[in-house]
Amino acid sequence: GGAEKRTLGNAVTAIDATELVRTQPIGSVQELLNSRAPGVVILPASGNVGTGSRIRVRGVSSLSLAQEPLLYVDGVRVNNQAATGPINQGFASNSISRFNDINPEDIESIEIIRGPAAATLYGTEAANGVIQIITKRGSVGGARLDFSMRQGSVWFDNPEERLWTNWGTNLEGDTVSIDMVELEESRGTPVWQTGHLQSYNLSLSGGTPVVRYYVSGGLDNDEGIDANNTLKRWNARVNLAAAPRSDLDVRASAGFISGRTHLPLEAGGGGSLWTTMFANPFNDDTLANGQPNPRRGFHSALPEAYRYAYEDWQDVNRFTGSVEVTHRPTGWLQHRMSIGADVTRENNVELVQRMDDPAMMFFFTPGEIRGYRDETSRGVSYATVDYSATASFSPRDNLSTATSVGVQGYRTYRELVSAVGSDFPVRGLRAIVGTAVRTGSQDYSEEFTVGVYVQQQVGWNDRLFVTGAIRADDNSNFGSDFDLVYYPKLSASWVISEEPFWNVPLLDALKLRAAYGESGQQPGYLTSEQTFTAVPGPNDVSTVTPGLPGNTFLGPERAREVEIGFDAGLLDQRLGVEFTYYNKTTFDAILLRQVAPSTGFTGAQYFNAGEIRNTGIELLVRGTPIRRDNVELELAFTLSTNANQLLDLGTEGLDTVQAGTYVRHVEGHPVGAWWEKRVVDAQFNANGILIAGSELCDDGSGGAVACASAPQVFLGRPTPSREGAFMPALVLWDRLRLGMMVDYKAGYHKLDGNLRVRCVLFRRCHENWFPAQYVDDPAWLAQTQRGGTFVNDLIQDASFTRLRELSATYTVPNSWAARLGASRGSISIAGRNLYTWTDYPGLEPEASFLGGSRGGGSAQWEQNVTPQLAQFVATINLSF
Repeated sequence: GGAEKRTLGNAVTAIDATELVRTQPIGSVQELLNSRAPGVVILPASGNVGTGSRIRVRGVSSLSLAQEPLLYVDGVRVNNQAATGPINQGFASNSISRFNDINPEDIESIEIIRGPAAATLYGTEAANGVIQIITKRGSVGGARLDFSMRQGSVWFDNPEERLWTNWGTNLEGDTVSIDMVELEESRGTPVWQTGHLQSYNLSLSGGTPVVRYYVSGGLDNDEGIDANNTLKRWNARVNLAAAPRSDLDVRASAGFISGRTHLPLEAGGGGSLWTTMFANPFNDDTLANGQPNPRRGFHSALPEAYRYAYEDWQDVNRFTGSVEVTHRPTGWLQHRMSIGADVTRENNVELVQRMDDPAMMFFFTPGEIRGYRDETSRGVSYATVDYSATASFSPRDNLSTATSVGVQGYRTYRELVSAVGSDFPVRGLRAIVGTAVRTGSQDYSEEFTVGVYVQQQVGWNDRLFVTGAIRADDNSNFGSDFDLVYYPKLSASWVISEEPFWNVPLLDALKLRAAYGESGQQPGYLTSEQTFTAVPGPNDVSTVTPGLPGNTFLGPERAREVEIGFDAGLLDQRLGVEFTYYNKTTFDAILLRQVAPSTGFTGAQYFNAGEIRNTGIELLVRGTPIRRDNVELELAFTLSTNANQLLDLGTEGLDTVQAGTYVRHVEGHPVGAWWEKRVVDAQFNANGILIAGSELCDDGSGGAVACASAPQVFLGRPTPSREGAFMPALVLWDRLRLGMMVDYKAGYHKLDGNLRVRCVLFRRCHENWFPAQYVDDPAWLAQTQRGGTFVNDLIQDASFTRLRELSATYTVPNSWAARLGASRGSISIAGRNLYTWTDYPGLEPEASFLGGSRGGGSAQWEQNVTPQLAQFVATINLSF
């Protein structure tokens, strides 16, 4: 519930979404969060419109469970799935995030609770932090109509310089090069388009002291750089707040979205970027019969052939609603009841119609030519019931107490229905019923959490506050022999600057704070239960075979955290500083271990044993250091660090677990870090060809040994250890606001899969064809000739600094707005992703797979993923 910030012993960052959306190029919730809250790291995937990002709060805290923070909208828990959508990326990845379903125009503010020290009362599942979205409620006054229109463009910035020249042979055997972007431009058939961004939003708000209302509707209609990439989404919201009596408040909110997102193939799945990036000079030569090669130099199919053949889309319908009733029966007692639901229905489809155009059929396999439809329908429902009561007393003039109790219940229901049909008899059929071969499956899961808590707060002189609490949870995924889990909390806040002895020049306000708290995350569905799998038996009678052995003692992962810090106001409150140090330890982390075959189960068993530590600092500085009649300078600066270490894998004699391709969990190192043999030297003949067996690798202690006997060594952590942003704004004559954001992420490595495919697998790099020119870099040259045996030079430091946003907003004179019948108006122009400073040699330091197995769920792996795209947007805001 609501609390005065002065009473809190932990850091809570609030983001004023209303002002940011009005003046910045904000297109999604994740863009609102990026770099504006220290300790919250946004890890983008694809740059295609409609795609999302992973969110990490205070580092990686689990070895096997989800890492996303909980998401609440107006007090109810909602779907926070990070990777959904059709599998348009290879390696079982998908790139749409449910975080971005909420329309930023409807958001009033966002509050970020970053760790267990602050999230104890949210209980199980809150170990990764909590993000609360508060939507607009309207205000007392006459009806106000607000209209906003956004028009803009999005493009692949400078592909001519960022993509590479490929090498190979022509029909005559000569070594030649090809620059696909330049070639297609000269032919008048550019690979990518400039996409059109547009949105329209209309809201009506107002009210009386008794009833306030906010009603809105909007449309997003965006196009990406690929003709197959579009987003069309409708959204609507109705929020009501009523105070029928002085002791009673009622709030109700309802939001609905419906839309379709089309995605192109990428990231190992094919598509325009794949076929362009790995272009083959041989495919640009004439054929033996003297006819032009239909591939025009592209690696596989033409971009227009992929667009002809493949359709990948997600349809989504989502409803989120809540009702909150607050009653104050006496001056010392207040209680509140909230109920709500979030229901998401998504349909993910990949459709390849039967082909009838011989020019297009040339590029595809017989299975693709005959066509197929792969469809998955997923339903995710969250239900929330939350009751709390607070009794407040002041036994003495300088002493206050507040005792709170609460009970919360959450239900999560997921259902999955999938069907695949192949072999359409004719083109034009699109439904699975029109295919000759069909298969399908269905599954569901249901989870419950019930928690109760009690909290006691004591205040002294309205300056010193001490709060203690304990929460008890039960969850349906806990093992049957696991009892309740208890999460304690203790915090203190001291507004020392209000003490009589305080007299520090320039430092107007200072609050010291400290907090300790615990939270958790429940095991995965059915991991504590013995499971069996249905299989065909003898004589066509079905039977079962053992699946997972289960663990009746399996409990939640638990995280304990200590954070200390201060909030300060300087220069007559024109500058505010928030500083926090945190130390978070995850214990009872869930791991897998093999079980003895004598048990009858051949799989692995989940158990609690691991331990992970995250430590760091977070700094937020913001204010208005210069304030004159016609000039105002606003400044905001964020900085955060994170040191991540796996302390214990919980099994005697085991200190390493393979977690993905080139990814390991190793005690004493960051979770999910990059590990591989590091080539340090090799020998070549006069033509630059590797002498077999001459490679030397790092022996783990600075020496070199034969690579066959060398160990895998640590090559870098997968997520940033440092991130921050600088956000100045200059306001002139109270009308013109010039703003900028420069952000950076540093201290992490990612795997450059583009380099791997070009140079190691397809051999299209200059060094593949002229190796003698590269013998002064023997380690890399050896890797280009070993067919992927060694890859350490592909794992590169991806640190970068980016000019993320540049904007100008002009508030027009009221007389100008009146000509349109409006009471006020503003015009904004803004750019996004305008320039990047980085030593990362790959295409894009931010792009990576969002889901899938390549990075083990934590590491970043880039392979023909659409980079973050440059944008230019103009917005008109009018109020009537």
